[in-house]
Amino acid sequence: MRNEKKEAAEEEEEEEKKFRWLDVVRYAAAGVVALLAVGVLVGAIVVVLRPDALVMKVIHGSMLVNLPPPSMTFTFQLEVDNPSGRDTMSFTDMSVAVLAVSVSGGGEISMANLFDLPNITDLQPGKVMQVVTTQWTANPEAEVGDYFVRRLSRGETMAVTLRVQGILITRLDTLNGDGPVHTSMANVTYTCFNVKLGVDKSLDSTDDVSCTRK
Repeated sequence: MRNEKKEAAEEEEEEEKKFRWLDVVRYAAAGVVALLAVGVLVGAIVVVLRPDALVMKVIHGSMLVNLPPPSMTFTFQLEVDNPSGRDTMSFTDMSVAVLAVSVSGGGEISMANLFDLPNITDLQPGKVMQVVTTQWTANPEAEVGDYFVRRLSRGETMAVTLRVQGILITRLDTLNGDGPVHTSMANVTYTCFNVKLGVDKSLDSTDDVSCTRK
């Protein structure tokens, strides 16, 4: 009788050990699931708060120049796309630097002045906007530079690089549109390679040139 009680007690103790071990396993599994859930949540927050870049290109991949002597008129045509799902973007204080490589091997030459562009304000997600501006200079030698004036006056078309600089303002909207929850500002530069600069109006039929954010 005593042996039977002892065996029953031992069996009961073994059962309790098994249940305690199962509890440990359950708690460990629950902890792993919780950690995974937190990791997914943090990752989602990082993705949501990470601002998308504007997509920019030069329409027709060219800048057209008119030459009623002694002045010059430059026409810029950009297209800007906001590909984000929830970010409203503005691009302000925009300016364009024009650079070319000297045909004589003298290195890179830039126009003497920067060209200002109108601001892009509150470009909504998924929207596309065109920025077209025409700027006139009465003193090309001083404001543009002899190198560009000589070649353009001869009717030449040259490959140039555009550097579009400005302040990119990103506003993350809430899902229900109640208002902004996150705003960031950054000085950014978009570089547009192999843009054609010239007086030939047929440049308006060339392909667009995409710009890359630096």
